[in-house]
Amino acid sequence: AKTMPVVVTGRNLTGTQLASLDFDNFEGARLATHHLLALGHRKIAFITGDPAHPDAEERLRGYRSAIEAAGLGYEPALVVPGLFHEESGLVAVGRLLDSGQAFSAIFAANDQMAFGASLGLHWRGLRVPHDVSIVGFDDLPISRFALPPLTTVHHPAYELGQQASHVMLQLLNGEKPIGQVPAPRVIVRQSSRALV
Repeated sequence: AKTMPVVVTGRNLTGTQLASLDFDNFEGARLATHHLLALGHRKIAFITGDPAHPDAEERLRGYRSAIEAAGLGYEPALVVPGLFHEESGLVAVGRLLDSGQAFSAIFAANDQMAFGASLGLHWRGLRVPHDVSIVGFDDLPISRFALPPLTTVHHPAYELGQQASHVMLQLLNGEKPIGQVPAPRVIVRQSSRALV
């Protein structure tokens, strides 16, 4: 950044000739958990992302914030590790089921882990969303074609790229960079439903 303008996405950094555009992972996770709470779920498991990744920590914070704001106690036994890929979601849901811990919904820290968790539930004879609701994070293009289509937090990758280009042009023109990342929102599909 000392020698040329730099625009960083997905991180919050500061510096001369450097602009950051970071998505609000905390709020996205809070909204995803709130969606499940609003459907009547009280035992919501969470599959974390790679702990070395800042997004994973923020998504865990958002989950915990929503749980505690609802007056529910944070239950570490409902939080299982994942690594942001499908296999880790499959392994995580196996751990949850083997633990005997009761839960009616799962919030996975990304869509890939949600896909793995759905498969793991299927292999154990559980149906999504009839037996367990699932919510993911990122709104990957394939998420609307999952079976059932995945409820997820929309991560505006396209819009973020547009904003990054706009901010870069501002930096190149010697202007003060002004960019705004779209706020997170939950895309409700068929993988989540009200607790009966």
